[in-house]
Amino acid sequence: MRCTAFHLLSDDESLCARLRGASAEPPHRLAAHGELATLANGEVALIDIASPGLPPLQAPFWRVQCERLKIGILSPSPSDGEGLLALEAGAHGYGHAYAAEHSLQQMLDVIASGELWVGRSLMARLLKGVRQASVVSGKGWQVLLTEREREVASMAAMGESNLSIANALGITERTVKSHLTTIFDKLDVTDRLQLALRIHGIR
Repeated sequence: MRCTAFHLLSDDESLCARLRGASAEPPHRLAAHGELATLANGEVALIDIASPGLPPLQAPFWRVQCERLKIGILSPSPSDGEGLLALEAGAHGYGHAYAAEHSLQQMLDVIASGELWVGRSLMARLLKGVRQASVVSGKGWQVLLTEREREVASMAAMGESNLSIANALGITERTVKSHLTTIFDKLDVTDRLQLALRIHGIR
């Protein structure tokens, strides 16, 4: 079990107990969301979105804090819409508040490393939602890629598998993987979710 120092804002004692079991280091409990402003840049904080008195995810407060901190949002009843709002606010993760300890541990580890966390099934739904959403976005990412890389990136961002991309473009899966490695490097992303958010102007 990795020792990840983190802060927690939640009134749910069962969640607190499971998070204590998910990390070798117990969480530092926050009494109110305003305490996030007192944390040092780069610290990890998990927020139970059901906690009383929280501003809505659309509020500027979250974007300001998410730019400084590695924040994960936990929801007792997660939904695609809420997940997208959390990611749009800059959160590093969005997950189920009642997930098993091992899932909470994985979420902590991923967020602490600076990457994005959403569960696998939710990632698929989010990618589908991003594809269907009407998002006003600049095309700045396109100038960084070749024509073929733009084709691969666009299809990957819509949730297409490597095999589907290969068949559609008449290339091998190995070539698709090679293109994706180059695309991730050029766009400074680490996975398909980050790629989709970058391309659709959400992150």
